[in-house]
Amino acid sequence: MKKMFFLPLIALLNSSLIYSQSGNIGINTSDPGSKLTVNGSFAATYKTTGTSGPVDANDYYIAYNGNSNGTLTLPAAVSGSGNFIGRTYHFKNTGTATLSIAASGTELIDTQSGAGVASISVPPGYYAFFISKGTVTNTTWELILLSSSSSLPAAASTYAFSTISTTTRQSLPSTVSGPYINAEINYPEGTVINTGNVMNTTNGRFTAATSGYYMFYGSTQFDNGAIAGAPNFAWAILYLVKNFSTTPNNVLVQSYQSNPGILVGTNVSCITYLNAGETVSMASAAAVTSGITYQVVVSSFYGYKIAN
Repeated sequence: MKKMFFLPLIALLNSSLIYSQSGNIGINTSDPGSKLTVNGSFAATYKTTGTSGPVDANDYYIAYNGNSNGTLTLPAAVSGSGNFIGRTYHFKNTGTATLSIAASGTELIDTQSGAGVASISVPPGYYAFFISKGTVTNTTWELILLSSSSSLPAAASTYAFSTISTTTRQSLPSTVSGPYINAEINYPEGTVINTGNVMNTTNGRFTAATSGYYMFYGSTQFDNGAIAGAPNFAWAILYLVKNFSTTPNNVLVQSYQSNPGILVGTNVSCITYLNAGETVSMASAAAVTSGITYQVVVSSFYGYKIAN
């Protein structure tokens, strides 16, 4: 009877191919070089959900396929026995709405961008990877990676770009005394490219969708050839202005032309940091030798985000 019992047991152990050596465990290898060495494939739990809910110890990879915004909450930290430092979770938003990955209670997520945050937004098509820091207060989780399924982040939400031009003449009141910003140049003929709708064609303002560093370039022609009497310009200035509606206006850069005749082309460019919601627009001012009006024509303006 003993012989019949041990033979199946030996066969079972041999078929599992599990080995132990120098404190290391190997699967399908007799010479494990790490605490756990697997000579073969690895599989973990794959789960799909379309609703909000908790993430638990049995989860590993969760695909969120919801069509409305949802939140998946990471497990609460454990002090002492049961602490799960090093545990990882993978999330992919395969749905059409925003997925939020939230820490439990007052716990936070370390994004290496300053103070911890309570949650991370994962847009549709994005993937997020988290690891437990083993701490029980403040930042208990660390965001390892947040990326798009494609090789580059979505341009409309992350690297906004707009280029616009017009051949329409814009009439503006000339300056009587002292140079100052007169008015923003607008673009009634519309845009060529406008990802994320960052450009307002009516007032000519580029609005930063997210905080970061932006590059801007603008050009126009000061042209009085179509005005009665074709008055000369005494001077003309083209500006790039941050937050035009504020007082005083914040001039980023300017190009000054002295006594340029009736026609002169000029351009301006700069790199600046914008907080989300701040604007940059192109504006002008000019004085003329007669009359009270001047015109600009063939205006172009583009802006795009270059870094966070």
